Amino acid sequence: MNASADRIIPMVSTVDGSWTQHLQRMDEALGEGNASGAVRAWRHAYAAALGSPGWVGLVEVAAASLRIGAIPGFARASEARARETYWTALFRARQQGSLNGVLDAAEAFGAIGDRSMVEQCIRIAESLAALNADSGTAERVRDLAARLAQRYLPERESEAV
Repeated sequence: MNASADRIIPMVSTVDGSWTQHLQRMDEALGEGNASGAVRAWRHAYAAALGSPGWVGLVEVAAASLRIGAIPGFARASEARARETYWTALFRARQQGSLNGVLDAAEAFGAIGDRSMVEQCIRIAESLAALNADSGTAERVRDLAARLAQRYLPERESEAV
């Protein structure tokens, strides 16, 4: 996901970047119209991201899966893989107490139209913020959660109509 001013904690990258090389190969294969090469490179990137300790690689690999969806006949499977990979990234981010990771997952789920997961991410982010002794962090998470909800969740009043 792109860095934004909405970040709460500066991201520290301690992740093994080997998945990035596989994603570069995947993008090259996509550019050449080589579907099988792109899928193979994505699988290698996925394995490398799973083997790395953080959540960042998983978010990037999930987004890459959506790029494979541009290949005719691959859209449904690539979105399913992206959704599953975003879920794994969310789980890791929550486990590591990373508000950035949880909020990146919320953005990603929102972008693919999974409103229930956006709501779940918001609840997790609020829970993580509550564990933080800094009341300013909790307030910033509430503000970000409100923006995510406004962007990706239907208004409650329109649901009642």
